[in-house]
Amino acid sequence: MNPEPAPTSTKPKPPNDPVLVQRWWDFAAVPDDKTADALARALRALSPADASTALEFIAGELARRPARDRSTMSMVLAFWLIDATGFLRATAKVKLDHPAASSPEPDKTAEHLDPARARQPVRPGTVEPAPPPAPGVVDRLLIEALDLAGQAGRVVDLVELERRTDDAGDATSLRHLLETLDLLTSVARGPGYSKTRRTALTSTVAGTTQEHVVEQIGFRAAPSERSTKDGLSAKNTMAATYWRTNFNDRLRDFCVKLPELAKLGPDEVLVNSPLVLRKLAITLPEEALAGLSVKPVRGTTGLSRLSGVKMGATTSDGELIQWVEILRELGATPSAHQLYELMDVDNAKPAVDLSIDAHAALARLITSSRFSRLQELAAGGGGLAPVFAVVEALVLGLTDGTGPDRHDALTASAIASMSELLDIVVESVETPSVALRAVDLVMDEIGIVVAVARNYFRSDYQKAARTVLLERAPSIRDRAGVDLEIDSHLVSSGMDALGSALWVALSTRGHEQVSRPTDMIDYFETTMLLDKLKKGQTVTPRPDVLVAALNPSTPFTAPDPGKLVADVLKTLETRDGSDTPFALVLDTTIQVAPRAGGRSQLDVVLGGLCGAIAAGQLEVFLCKSYQKYASFGFGKVAAGDLTMVSSKGAPASAPARYEALAQELALDLNRHDEAQLVVHMLKHGHRHELALIHHAAGNAELVDRFCWPTRGDKALGSSYVEGVPLLLRSTPTGEVNKLFGLFTSVDWRNSFSFLRTSYVGNIDLPLGPQGQVVQYVRVNTGHESRAAMVEFFYAFGHLATSTPPGATAPAERVDLTRVTLDDVLGHLAALAAVPHTDTTGIERYRNNIIASYCLFASHFVKAAAPGRIALFAGFFGQYTNGVTFDTQRLLAEALFALLATGPLATHADKLGLLCRAAAILPVWQFKPLALKLKLAGIGETAEAKRFLALVARATK
Repeated sequence: MNPEPAPTSTKPKPPNDPVLVQRWWDFAAVPDDKTADALARALRALSPADASTALEFIAGELARRPARDRSTMSMVLAFWLIDATGFLRATAKVKLDHPAASSPEPDKTAEHLDPARARQPVRPGTVEPAPPPAPGVVDRLLIEALDLAGQAGRVVDLVELERRTDDAGDATSLRHLLETLDLLTSVARGPGYSKTRRTALTSTVAGTTQEHVVEQIGFRAAPSERSTKDGLSAKNTMAATYWRTNFNDRLRDFCVKLPELAKLGPDEVLVNSPLVLRKLAITLPEEALAGLSVKPVRGTTGLSRLSGVKMGATTSDGELIQWVEILRELGATPSAHQLYELMDVDNAKPAVDLSIDAHAALARLITSSRFSRLQELAAGGGGLAPVFAVVEALVLGLTDGTGPDRHDALTASAIASMSELLDIVVESVETPSVALRAVDLVMDEIGIVVAVARNYFRSDYQKAARTVLLERAPSIRDRAGVDLEIDSHLVSSGMDALGSALWVALSTRGHEQVSRPTDMIDYFETTMLLDKLKKGQTVTPRPDVLVAALNPSTPFTAPDPGKLVADVLKTLETRDGSDTPFALVLDTTIQVAPRAGGRSQLDVVLGGLCGAIAAGQLEVFLCKSYQKYASFGFGKVAAGDLTMVSSKGAPASAPARYEALAQELALDLNRHDEAQLVVHMLKHGHRHELALIHHAAGNAELVDRFCWPTRGDKALGSSYVEGVPLLLRSTPTGEVNKLFGLFTSVDWRNSFSFLRTSYVGNIDLPLGPQGQVVQYVRVNTGHESRAAMVEFFYAFGHLATSTPPGATAPAERVDLTRVTLDDVLGHLAALAAVPHTDTTGIERYRNNIIASYCLFASHFVKAAAPGRIALFAGFFGQYTNGVTFDTQRLLAEALFALLATGPLATHADKLGLLCRAAAILPVWQFKPLALKLKLAGIGETAEAKRFLALVARATK
């Protein structure tokens, strides 16, 4: 899976320069502004090579210091360096000591640097010693180190214990945890993190070309279809579920802010490129194109007005022209990010603020306790490790090149926000729903930093895309640039990549004579376009173009790259060598990691075909969407890649190469904000992409084989395709889409690119008996634990298939549209009968399965409130061990919502269980539930007093 190389922990040798070494030890002994300035001057006196060695030494020394020392010292040193990028790069290469592993030392930094100042990404100013402790207050770091030997022989260092309790700068300390919980509570109770950020930054960017950058906060995440009040979720009223499918709903909102679009005519459509008019030729006859014209909104490229689009018009043979569908499937949807940039394109550039040092702030962040904790979690084996690893890589990637804009207020704010969010990430390991939401928000802040800096260019994209391709298809690495030509182009979406590839292939072969001679491609998004190509136009089709997919987004059949290679080579044997090269259009969006010692699917295809490509017999067009899971699950950039692999210097391929380049240049995406995030993700995160997909695919396999098996019945859903984190599911009774709409445990996104498990509804495919259309939902498994997958899907799957736990065949059918508590209890009774010697997985996940049936009952059983109360309370009595905190909180919420409908006194015998349920809920979540409880008459037992205390704490 090619993970990023881990930062080294090897201690570098001191540099040879004695002046530099002395200045370092002066700074290490008394780390103030004076010694930092002297050290910076000594570094500037060195040659570039010697300075690089010295910076590696300094970064290595700082990495081994206690977190609060190293982060503050790194910040101050970075401030005094005229060019801090070398220091940032050296720091990114070393592995930080984790606070828990560091020996407790007196905080020398605090004697010289004001900690409050150190939290701000601004010029330090005058440094004064920290004030002495107030009278009567003990300086706990000066307490004599008394070691106590416990019964188990363990030694407790009281100094370390005090530090772990009181040091707010240590991500492993209790005080840090409490402060993070306070932050999380304020976010949860507020209007939402994204909205708060936009509001807070409005005055900072008003009247500048950065207004649109702030407006985009929360935009990249497609909105949940759930009416959630979770303040930690990324939210933006301009966001669309799938930008290319319902952008017209949001376009009206953009038009209010864009004078250029305010007068969009009734027969005008906004498209992404002036070349859309040419691409329409592959789906429409010439007479339908006669009245059309296209003009860019600004300049000669990019967003354009397509005029003459008459809705309801027909072709000469009476066929209705489906403009909306045609343009969507050609990938003509405009880039939302370019629309954003038009909002303030004429504004002034933001002023430079020399009191701000974003490089110093970044140095502080990547040497902080929270970041070392993130690195430790990334290197661990936990379920969220792949997520933490890619976050680590993307944050450290900000140190590359020229780094963030050093004196920009918006950049400094983004780094400060990132720091807060990483606190939430590392403190929420046991509650993945919280951690993963915070990671979504971290991406917004990274997007801000790279959008402001604009340090990536077209050449960076081409280099990054080429690096990814050659790592995943190593069999062509030595031939690239020798007899194979590789040209990568950034386009506006995956559909644009596919539509552009088809246009390039067809326009160089006579599009009216080309068909799609291939087996069914289960792309429900492109049905019309591919259907038209399959039928051909006007004359007898000729087999020139083949469309295929490594892993389609509705997976029912495992791909066979070897067979694809064999089919293409067989076709080439029948072709005259003088013909135009054969074209293979291949969707490579969802790529999977090869088995240990094996080859990737992409390597099999390109390796098997490289001889034919080099000989000029074949051109391969690789199409990739960056919206989907393969963009690391949380990038959500509306962009795509079109890579053409052809024979080096072959004249026959020159027209296709020219057309592909023309598509990219006409879009003009590379100079816009969107390209900045795409390049950053590709350059610094691509080695973690396959690891992310592999982990989520493991969850999909568990769901398919244990939680919701379909046993090969396509009418019930798809079987697991190795490496693909997608499953389709249906139910024999009731509408599956309606049922999933009620199942709020799983997020409803109708889109890709999420770290948490979600689903897409309303997928109709003719895969039932005798070709009957079946309604499916597609489950996009995320990065929650395997236990969470069981809790989400086991009860749903086994009730849907009427297969109780332990049964090998369906029993009496359960109608999920009328499910009763007895249905749930019947399955739980069957579970209880499964022996504890079970080896199928039931014993391992027994408590999770019980939790799953409780969750299902909380969603779908409407009657029998007393029975459900007893079920949920009983769960908290003896079945919580091993059950995720997220599920426990959902069940606690459901329990107290039921209890609020009547007097609590009738359940006085369950107060001990209710205390356990209340304790699992954070105060902000328990408060609205507690306020509705009718507490009169619950008695004065110990359990009653404890429960009343919990209610009082939540409602005070």
